[in-house]
Amino acid sequence: MAALTTQRHRSELSELDRIDSDPESRALFLAGLDAAIAERATAEVAELEAFADAVELAAETLQAVIRPNGERAA
Repeated sequence: MAALTTQRHRSELSELDRIDSDPESRALFLAGLDAAIAERATAEVAELEAFADAVELAAETLQAVIRPNGERAA
């Protein structure tokens, strides 16, 4: 099993070396990496916006249920 792991790591390292040494491959890799980072950031923003909307709705619900003097609305 260790031999397979070592061979896989060598294969991955040789692929990284190939990407690093070839300007075209490097440009494609970096463009893909940039796109993946932008996609992840977009997803995170959407998730945070959904969370903020849920918190706002919860606050509005509480305000509708609890009166300013702390008593519950009927």
